[in-house]
Amino acid sequence: MSEVYFINGFLEGGKTTFIKDLLEKKYFKIKGRTLLIVCEEGDTDYEKDELKKSKTDIEYIEHEKDFNEEYLTSLEKKYRPERVIVEYNGMWNRKDLEFPWYWEDVVEVALYDASTFKLYADNMRSILAEHVRKAQIVVFNRCDEVRDKLASYTRNIKAINRSVNFVFKGKDGDILLDPDESLPYDMTQNELHLDDVGFAVLCIDALERYDRYEGKKIHFTARAYKMKGDDEFQFVSGRYIMTCCAADLTFVGMISSYFKAYELENKEWVNVTGIIKVVYDSEMKRKVPVCRVIELEKAKQPEEEIISLL
Repeated sequence: MSEVYFINGFLEGGKTTFIKDLLEKKYFKIKGRTLLIVCEEGDTDYEKDELKKSKTDIEYIEHEKDFNEEYLTSLEKKYRPERVIVEYNGMWNRKDLEFPWYWEDVVEVALYDASTFKLYADNMRSILAEHVRKAQIVVFNRCDEVRDKLASYTRNIKAINRSVNFVFKGKDGDILLDPDESLPYDMTQNELHLDDVGFAVLCIDALERYDRYEGKKIHFTARAYKMKGDDEFQFVSGRYIMTCCAADLTFVGMISSYFKAYELENKEWVNVTGIIKVVYDSEMKRKVPVCRVIELEKAKQPEEEIISLL
């Protein structure tokens, strides 16, 4: 079984350069041969001498219908590679893509030009969502002039795939530090009045960086979800985020403890004031933020029930 690397993203996002650089890295060297399957030709070409040096065979797939399990299997039988790298066409359908059954641990990477990311996110949201839904790594290239936007971009992707990792590069290819945060609330304050976007962002951010929210007083509007089997003094304060379209939604929320939770109707809208406490969840086997409610009142449904981060 070959190692498989699936490289996706829009045209001019830097896929070819990423693969060429990877093949030159010492840590990426292997004894056997690499099969490179290219589905999109951009501005950068693969040089024959470079491919020969890295023991790489290259095949081009021009039509989406030809990228299928049967043909991929035939290519592996032909070349018998130790490793397969796919440079996918970012405009082709990823959602229903079927790999050969023995491709068990596919490493997926999505690459974007940070300077044009918003344009694609605004106009091709559903395609972008499928790029990142199963990706382990997202690489942003050419970040130099949009550093103030990167935190927003990463949060949008986290709403689709919360386990993804990020790499940020400058125009010269140098790896940059994580972007400065541009949260929609002021973390220097001990009391946070959250609008719709602020609530969604906090729920996503607090799952990973819960310690910095310990003791914060928060105000927000959400729905109270009462799950079967839950403690009668707990509910989930939650909202839905639109990830790519109105039919594709992601739920974000926070466990909330309230001494009158049993009186709440399921899915009713509430205004909540609470204090964030970090506790250990034995089922999840990790620490999680919990909102300890100190004030709660019924609320009107917001004009926009579904939150859009893009």
